[in-house]
This record gives sequence, structure tokens and C-alpha cells, in this order.
Amino acid sequence: MINLKYSVGIDVSKKDFHCCLSVIDTEQCVKVKASHKFSNSTSGFKLFMDWLRRNSKDPIPVFCVMEATGVYHEQLAWFIDGQAVSVSILLPNKAKKYLQANGAKSKNDKIDARGLAQIGAEKKLQLWVPPTKKLADLRCYTRQHQSLSEFHTALNNQLEAIKHSQFQSKDIIKQLNKTMRLIEKKILEI
Repeated sequence: MINLKYSVGIDVSKKDFHCCLSVIDTEQCVKVKASHKFSNSTSGFKLFMDWLRRNSKDPIPVFCVMEATGVYHEQLAWFIDGQAVSVSILLPNKAKKYLQANGAKSKNDKIDARGLAQIGAEKKLQLWVPPTKKLADLRCYTRQHQSLSEFHTALNNQLEAIKHSQFQSKDIIKQLNKTMRLIEKKILEI
């Protein structure tokens, strides 16, 4: 049996990330080589790379697989990419469906990391390409626009409810109208 590639499944949260290093061989057998938990910080990223180098000594490719977890995975993905290690970022529902199809029933950070490592070992995943600064800025603006629009809708719904209630507070209606105008102004600025 010859090992073909290493796959590191990484389950990221706000404070830390769990890693599972697996290897797949020519008989398509996936074996766990090591697992560890690191802090989701620059020092944790450096410890992770040291751990990865110690545990993946064969001269075969190394791939890291993680889920898109809001923004918590982003700094780690950028760091790993900067170390010339391949990274794939999956949508959480894609990983979940794959693991369910393979019979996974339990769920915790360690199990998720192992499942992601298995996916990376068994599949040829699309590699992550870091966004440009302009694209990252555009994403921030579109997210802010969406948040402001949703907040405006919530305020409008609240205003409608107050206007149709038995007892109406003119001060609250005035305040809601003023807040909505401010939000509308901010939406136009975006």
C-alpha cells in the first residue's frame, strides 16, 4: 500500500479549531494519523502548522478542508494558503449531506473534523482562491446593505403593528419613523 495524499479536516469555531489528519492509500483506505485542537489565533495557527509538518512527513500532497463558518474560518484559511498548503472550503450543508450519506449520526467538533478529513481524502475538491481586497470590500458592503434592509423591514413591521393596536404611543411612532429615515439614509449611502 502506498499513501496517496493527506487530508486535514478542520472544524472551526470562534475560540478554537479541531483538526484531524487522515491519509488515503492506493486501496482507498482512509486512516486517521492524528488529531488535535488549537486556539483560533495567530499563535494557534503557527502551532497547527508545526503539528501538521511533524505528522505529515511523507512526500505526498497535503489538503486542508474546512467549512465556511461565518467569518471564523477566514483568518485560518488565509494563513494556511500563505503557507503554500492547499485549502478547500465547503458549504456546511454539503459536508453534512456527504457525511449523512456515509452513515454519520453523531455530531461534535472532533467528529466533524474527522468527517471533513474523510471528504478531503476521498474527493477531489475545488481549491479555495482567496478573494481580492476589492471583492472582500464588496462582500462587506453587500452584507451591511442586507442587514440594514432587514432592520428597516423589522422597524416597519413594528410601526405597522403599533398603528393597528388599540393604544398607540405617538412618541414611539415618532421615534420609529425617525429611526427608519436614518436607516433609509444609510442604505442609500451604501
